[in-house]
Amino acid sequence: MFLLSGKHGTTDRCCLWTPGIFAARLFEVRSLLMRSASVRVVAALALCGSWSLTACAQSPLGPVTGEVSFHTRSADLGLGYTWGNGVLTYGGRTYPFSVKGASAAAVGYSSGDSVGKVYNLQRIEDFQGTFWALSGEATVGRGVSGVLMENDNGVRIRLDYTRSGARFAASPSRLTVHLLKPAKTLTDATHSAPAAH
Repeated sequence: MFLLSGKHGTTDRCCLWTPGIFAARLFEVRSLLMRSASVRVVAALALCGSWSLTACAQSPLGPVTGEVSFHTRSADLGLGYTWGNGVLTYGGRTYPFSVKGASAAAVGYSSGDSVGKVYNLQRIEDFQGTFWALSGEATVGRGVSGVLMENDNGVRIRLDYTRSGARFAASPSRLTVHLLKPAKTLTDATHSAPAAH
């Protein structure tokens, strides 16, 4: 039993703390702290839900920093050659670019439009350079999705959709990107686009 002294050395009966009372008070304090922690966890989960699952659980590729679209042609017979043009959308601006490259052990011809997401692009100058496909390609009819490419600056492009002819590449391909004219803002690009008839 714990005795707490009152005024003039007397013992205040309301301040008698037995081991049972002490344990009960400790349990109440512990329960209060646990409830407070639970409230914080629930609030964090609700906030995560408002940001969407992709914002709270980041993709292994990291955040999307740009978008790309381009048109290419590839002619292959043993050693392939690829050429074309595209547009990068990054930081509220559009950047036209040319692409050219080659692939080994490829047979066939393909031509079509590709679109994709750009990851880990911190500076526009890092987009230039040679991108290597991290896997081979097998394309027939409507095309193939999920082709992943990376350059020496660590910039990655994931092609979500491409429509081509008939082509098979057994080894990684490479595309060299070269930026062309000065960038345009998205507003300028919209105004300069030809009107649809």
